[in-house]
Amino acid sequence: MTFDTYLIGGSGMQENEKVEISIRSIKKIVILNCTKFRIDEFFKRVEMMAISGEQVALNWAEGIVFLALPYQAHNDIIVEQALKGTRYWSGVIFSQMLKYQSIKKIGAREIPIINQTADPQLRQVAQKLRKRLESK
Repeated sequence: MTFDTYLIGGSGMQENEKVEISIRSIKKIVILNCTKFRIDEFFKRVEMMAISGEQVALNWAEGIVFLALPYQAHNDIIVEQALKGTRYWSGVIFSQMLKYQSIKKIGAREIPIINQTADPQLRQVAQKLRKRLESK
């Protein structure tokens, strides 16, 4: 696992005030369930989630809009894997959306869509999802 460590503290700080900051890279994302939808069906599902009270923010990159559902780390093995750089997602729903838009209005709701092009991990997820879309 690659991670950078920094010792943060400005001039005039006492040694005991300095903080070590470690930045670790995600090495692997495991998606347990991956489902593609037509764009209208995708947004119907997102709307149902929003109506049920879930906080929903969508991701977009590489012409793909997707929603990742993280696996809840309720056991020691998942926590241990996360510390080693593996993230588990219980599911991803996705659809093709060639043009980025920052907000999708669904009924009275506005759902934010985050452009993840600058995030190398999420961009790679979108590329993998696009390949699944193209292969079927």
